[in-house]
Amino acid sequence: MIIGVVVALGIGFVVGLVLTDDGDDSAAVTPMANTNQAPPPGQPVNAPAAAQGGDAAPGGGSAFDLRKGAVFVQSNSQHGNEVVALARNEDGRLSEVGRYDTGGVGTGSFQDSANGVVLGTANGEASPQHNIDNPQLLFVPNAGSNSITVFRVAADSLQLVETVPSGGETPVSLTVNRGLLYVLNSGELDDRLILNRPPDDATDFLDNCTHGEPPTVTGFRVTEAGDLTQIENSTRPLSGGQGSGCSQVSFTQDGEQLVVTERVASLPTKTPQKGAIVTFDVTPDGMLGAKQVMDPAGIGPFGFAFTKDGTLVVSEQDHSNPGKSTTSSYTIREDGTLKAISKAVPNMGTDNCWVVITNDSRMAFTSNAFGGGTVSSYAVDENGALTLLHASATAEPGKDPNDDKLTDGTTDMALSRDSQYLYQLNSNLGMVQVFRTNSDGRLTHVEDQKVFDGPGVDTTGQLAPFGIAAF
Repeated sequence: MIIGVVVALGIGFVVGLVLTDDGDDSAAVTPMANTNQAPPPGQPVNAPAAAQGGDAAPGGGSAFDLRKGAVFVQSNSQHGNEVVALARNEDGRLSEVGRYDTGGVGTGSFQDSANGVVLGTANGEASPQHNIDNPQLLFVPNAGSNSITVFRVAADSLQLVETVPSGGETPVSLTVNRGLLYVLNSGELDDRLILNRPPDDATDFLDNCTHGEPPTVTGFRVTEAGDLTQIENSTRPLSGGQGSGCSQVSFTQDGEQLVVTERVASLPTKTPQKGAIVTFDVTPDGMLGAKQVMDPAGIGPFGFAFTKDGTLVVSEQDHSNPGKSTTSSYTIREDGTLKAISKAVPNMGTDNCWVVITNDSRMAFTSNAFGGGTVSSYAVDENGALTLLHASATAEPGKDPNDDKLTDGTTDMALSRDSQYLYQLNSNLGMVQVFRTNSDGRLTHVEDQKVFDGPGVDTTGQLAPFGIAAF
């Protein structure tokens, strides 16, 4: 991330089977000590009548079924973190079902991470990564209270399973596969995103994973019911430096390796603050084995996703340099090392941080948080090579590319289970923007759904919401 950059230019985001409900949610484990008091966990807050049973029969009698189509986002509020559940209609539009306390608190400021909310089961992810088709459990990090919350996804509500300590400081990204959950704890102790400066000076933005403890990953065993048990001695450091900019942790599709990105890490003999991509072998007992720390193809690796055959596609935000966003693709070898396929393919955006890939593995979308906010589309060929389709995929053909329905704060995103709809979180506006995907890589605007209220970055707000999952 660049220090002293103008707000309008960028911040380096800095961007199935249903379990029987017996009516007795598990009690939340007390989170690690914090100065903010969270409300009682697992209860809907200001839920619509359908979520409270007003117009819906409990247990799936509502007009919507969260297990068949939904979007989930977290508030990351320092006054009590909550998840908002939105049912997805056949036309992609959203209807709020309820708001559910996690039993933890957020930081009140944006966390520069991807995979901040994960939907799936103990055996894999339905979103944002997509390697299973079962939205049974929802996993949420509470970055302000150092804890992880698990919900069961019912037809018309979320049901609390438990909230447990994350095993480190400031959890920001999660991944689940083969009965294991690993969490990325950033170690960041400064909750601010925006550092206010005198009126005659530029605004500073805080790089995450740079103040406090070095970032780590920690493992948990996950039962089919969603119960978490921390694996003893599973915590591992990343590249080793405090100036990390850690962004995302995810298992590969087969669960045999764990991948982590660091966007501002400095490696010996390499370009300072170019970033790093770290991989770990996952051993049969759930521990992490050999680690590889590698120089990325582009500057500032942030979010990433996998094709069905395992190609790794990584966004690169180049420290929010205006117009310098790129995306690269890699093959992951058996020993965890990377072989670049496409190196730093530009999209002319600013602050390229998040990636999603369609179910057929033939198209990738990346989001640029600033410079006006854009979503870019890439074609992915059978060898994993990338070709830019549209720098601004939401702009109408032949029209002004800046007239794209988006604005600064275009952060995390997720695709519906059939890849027909893309859901874009704008953390500045507290909004989920809905787009229909088209075969040529363009996106057609459907609606804007206001989810959270709060000041934006231009009025000293800290862009609290982060993390989105869809089905």
